[in-house]
Amino acid sequence: MGLVPESTLEEILSRVDIVELISGYIPLKRAGRGYKALCPFHHEKTPSFTVNPDKQIFHCFGCSAGGNAFGFLMQHERLEFPEAIEALAKRTGVIIHEASPSERKTQNLSEQLYKINECASDFYFNQLHSPEGEPALKYLLKRGIAKETIQRFKIGYAQDKWDGLLNYLRGKGFVLGLIEKSGLIIPKDKGGYYDRFRKRILIPISDSKGRAVAFGARVLDNSLPKYINSPETPVYSKSKVLFGLNLSNEEIRLKDLAVIVEGYFDLIFPYQAGVKNITASCGTALTQEQIRLLKRYSRNVVLVYDSDNAGQMATLRSIDTLIEEGMNVMAARLPEGHDPDSFARQFGPEGFQKLITEAKDIFDYKLDFLKSKYAPLTIPHKAQAASEMLSLISKFSNTVAKSAYIKKLAEELSLDENSLLLELKKTENQNNHIPHKEEKFTPPKASVNSNAPERMIVRLMLEEEELIEQIKEKLAPGDFQDKNISQIITKMFDLFCSGKKINTNSLVNHFTGSHLSKIILEISTSEWPAVSGTQRIIDDCVRRIKESKRKLKQQELCRQLKLAQGPGNELKLNDLLIEFHSLSREGA
Repeated sequence: MGLVPESTLEEILSRVDIVELISGYIPLKRAGRGYKALCPFHHEKTPSFTVNPDKQIFHCFGCSAGGNAFGFLMQHERLEFPEAIEALAKRTGVIIHEASPSERKTQNLSEQLYKINECASDFYFNQLHSPEGEPALKYLLKRGIAKETIQRFKIGYAQDKWDGLLNYLRGKGFVLGLIEKSGLIIPKDKGGYYDRFRKRILIPISDSKGRAVAFGARVLDNSLPKYINSPETPVYSKSKVLFGLNLSNEEIRLKDLAVIVEGYFDLIFPYQAGVKNITASCGTALTQEQIRLLKRYSRNVVLVYDSDNAGQMATLRSIDTLIEEGMNVMAARLPEGHDPDSFARQFGPEGFQKLITEAKDIFDYKLDFLKSKYAPLTIPHKAQAASEMLSLISKFSNTVAKSAYIKKLAEELSLDENSLLLELKKTENQNNHIPHKEEKFTPPKASVNSNAPERMIVRLMLEEEELIEQIKEKLAPGDFQDKNISQIITKMFDLFCSGKKINTNSLVNHFTGSHLSKIILEISTSEWPAVSGTQRIIDDCVRRIKESKRKLKQQELCRQLKLAQGPGNELKLNDLLIEFHSLSREGA
């Protein structure tokens, strides 16, 4: 599906009754002007899931899930945005514009590549069960992989032939150029092609919908390379796929916990042993895209990587990205010499579950690693360990958690707590000055009272669209200290200037899949203190927002004045003083 015009999205939403839609999935009970229910996205005993028929949105005060009709279908049915559009378009009778020729070409290519991968998967599976595949089948069975598991993961085998798959796919009617785009064959220097995978066990890699998109291939002996994988293709990007998630997603959602391992067999045997809420990153540190995919099912993860140094380093790299994406992270330490596969085979499902249950808080995991790395803990080694721990602590958004971890770090390393706090501020300042190529997700943990004037301005503009012009004349997006609010304000001003409709439902649509949509819903659905006099509220909010900006600017000028002290900086010092006094007069 190509890009759908905004007018079409609005038409679909105008025809959907969100109460009717959601009540088809869960029982709703009337509560005042809205409806309540037990949240379908997390376990709870007291209903905190609300549906607002006036604004046509839903929001859970327990887990922060929320959105409009598109958002509900995406979260409940595990659909991508285009799929949710298509589903609601059919439901409401809205006709979506026909895809352009270039869109049809891209879509047709993807569909053909899915078919090629599926045919290749069938071919490899059948080869495993042929006389030529007997050594590979014996290898798997000897390793403890049951026939049912081989069937479930559709594990196969590529024979020691240069063109076995190539001839099979050509016999199915696929053209060479298309097969090459799948990454399953490689062009020869002097013309022609040969199979990429030969004399290896083949493990299909599927996307979240269960479509084969790539393959991992393992040798039967100790020759190198042990594994080779499909290259990136139009349907496969390794940074966006988690191995096994198509089989484990519902169990992850049910248990509200994802066990993350590194390799194919690290997942396959534990899965066979009963650990069904498991997925694998396939040899790479977790990426932002993989975490956001996982976040659809749970925010809680336990990392179970190899016990060697490489495995521990992969754990530490993944931890930072997981925290930045707002995940709750634990890490399990395997006994020396074990990986998840060997551990599950030796200790069974009970041992593996015990390992997960006893997983450490990531603070303790990293600190244990650093104590070992920097032993003995001399003063320079303590300083180095503390610096690396502070880098971790700085990534938490919750101030209470930061404070608790600082106190614990001071106790563990016998350091002064205030000194660590000072160093933490330095670390955070350095992080704030590092330019990011892409926006990092920061979970909206703050309460409504945090940045209250800024949030109140958003609330007022959502409820009374006619106020936007007045507020736009008094405030600019740059006046807002909360960067999330600044982005929301920028979008609202842009929509206003374009003559577009602005309300909670339509605004959420512009931030589908972003944490900003949750902030908008939090502002729109939270209860605010009853205050009379809209104009007085606007004036007070504007004054407080500008005063906050002025004070922040003064603090920065004070810092620059300290740096400018000394000979040769008289002119710069004078300019800074003039600017500082000018700001002071504004606040007088």
